[in-house]
Amino acid sequence: MVDTRFYKRLGPILLIDLISTLDVEIFSGKVSELLITNAAPAHLSKVGEISYYEKSRYRSNLSTCQASACFVKAEQAVAIEKLGSIPIISKFPRADFSRAATRLYQSIPYGDRDDHEIEGVDIGQNSVIGQGAIIGKGTIIGANSVIGPGVVLGENCVIGANVVIEYAILGDHCKIHHGAVIGCTGFGVAVSADGGVDIPHYGRVVIGDHVSVGSQTTIDRAMFGETKIGDGCKFDNQVQIGHNNTIGPNCMFAAHVGISGSCVIGARVIMGGKAGVADHINIGDGASLAASAGTMHDIPAGEMWSGSPALPIRQHMRQVSAIRKLVRQKKPPIKRDDNG
Repeated sequence: MVDTRFYKRLGPILLIDLISTLDVEIFSGKVSELLITNAAPAHLSKVGEISYYEKSRYRSNLSTCQASACFVKAEQAVAIEKLGSIPIISKFPRADFSRAATRLYQSIPYGDRDDHEIEGVDIGQNSVIGQGAIIGKGTIIGANSVIGPGVVLGENCVIGANVVIEYAILGDHCKIHHGAVIGCTGFGVAVSADGGVDIPHYGRVVIGDHVSVGSQTTIDRAMFGETKIGDGCKFDNQVQIGHNNTIGPNCMFAAHVGISGSCVIGARVIMGGKAGVADHINIGDGASLAASAGTMHDIPAGEMWSGSPALPIRQHMRQVSAIRKLVRQKKPPIKRDDNG
């Protein structure tokens, strides 16, 4: 689940020690000497891991939950216990899970490379290459760029100036234009009594071959698992790809497209400028979003949607036409008095 090229595991840690600083309690006063090694989302969790469950919207995630302990609200404790997981009662399960997870992992530090040159690679002035990074032959890295520890760049890639690539694996023949950021944390924030709590991101970004990423485009790494970009995708400038998205091959996104987290986007999907997609949306192969479309619903394969909220384009155009007709309706004459 967590790629050790990028993160160091700090566990196993006793469950009691892991939650000792949190405002939580173990259900029914049970105390466990259980050792916790990893953290994971509920639907991917295994024995020896901690997880959390907060929203009934994601009840289906529990069917495959095997976590040894799970942060939950009091009313969900019995259901979690029936799954064989130790319920940890919390008013803010996601926030407390996030605080606990930070004690299980640590990012690999940059360190100092023993080699100042990499054979077959052109590295620009003032660029930083992290320890353990693997860079394929024929790759060019522009000035002032940062390639993080453990990052993998394929062969014959072109990395522009002022680019940051961390926690990521890129294929061959990729073009990353100036100022792009790949592998940063996404906008994961949990509500707590003290305000927002940043949710740690211990995933990575995986990018296929022949992918083009425009200037100042950002691709967030996953919270856990992968943000995945398929072969041949072409992203314009200032595109935002949120955490844990899966984007199929040969997609094309124009400038200012924004994709929220955990979406599944098929192959050959085209999005016009400023199109936006809400979280947990599925978009089928060959679908299209017109410029400025904002979708909050799944889009079937091959369909074109437009408008905000987005609708199938013919339906949206009929609505636009109906509104125009209403506006054009003849208004009654204005009555004026004798003084004009």
